[in-house]
Amino acid sequence: MPDQLIHDRLQEKSIILMDGATGTELQRRGFELQSPGWSATAIREAPEILLSIHHNYVAAGAEILTTNTFRTHSRNLKETSWANDARQLTIDAVEIARQASNGLTYLAGSIAPLEDCYSPELTPSESELEAEHALMVENLLAAGVDFLLCETQITIREASILAKLCQRSREPFMISFTCGRDGKLLSGESLAEAVKSVMYFGPEAILVNCIPIDEVLPALQKIHKTAPEMVLGAQANTGRMGSDGTWESTEGEYPAVYAEFAMTWKEFGARLIGGCCGTGSRHIKFLSETVCVD
Repeated sequence: MPDQLIHDRLQEKSIILMDGATGTELQRRGFELQSPGWSATAIREAPEILLSIHHNYVAAGAEILTTNTFRTHSRNLKETSWANDARQLTIDAVEIARQASNGLTYLAGSIAPLEDCYSPELTPSESELEAEHALMVENLLAAGVDFLLCETQITIREASILAKLCQRSREPFMISFTCGRDGKLLSGESLAEAVKSVMYFGPEAILVNCIPIDEVLPALQKIHKTAPEMVLGAQANTGRMGSDGTWESTEGEYPAVYAEFAMTWKEFGARLIGGCCGTGSRHIKFLSETVCVD
């Protein structure tokens, strides 16, 4: 952990560079991702690849490493051979990130939606959300993350429950939403209403992630209009999911183009900038050398 707490670091004006994707980077390196465990299987089956990915992001200049805990809820593991190992897998994922960090970067404990992040209609009941996310928060804090990152949030119900649980833990947390082309959450709910629903619980920052580069700025503008005092951030994809469920690459796959868009986010006031699906250490290094230069 760096000498400064993340809360204090956020009070400074300079850009805080986040890392890029983990799942798509595992795929790029030849590790096959399969449901239901998805990227969580790499914790057991390819820890050396996972460690290398984290190392590469640190070398590229990332100040924040996101733990590979996107799919370590018990629900995600119930059909795997690690059905009863959610806590240990979470702790192990954080430890792998810590080895790469060498105490130089913040560790963001990733908390994903319980169900598929493109399927808001599958969002569980409030009681299930509270119980299962409470365990995830507990596991991440036991593992020693520096703050909690509730990412790829697609419904107000789940995001607000997560925010409440994070506030209850008394540890710093951030919330990151995922929107459609219409600028609404994938549930069809208003982004502005989503922001209002979590503001009460005191997040350190509100971000958007897992959306194409050209859709980031309009989303940040909506967040700022609703919560002008809030620290903003973005981690975009290098493509978009087509209507037929296939991945469509965009010009965001080129680090220089990605950085051009990221510069507009910075100029608007975003302080936390990194990458999501499709991005890699080349994107983060390019951001470090361009967007992060004052």
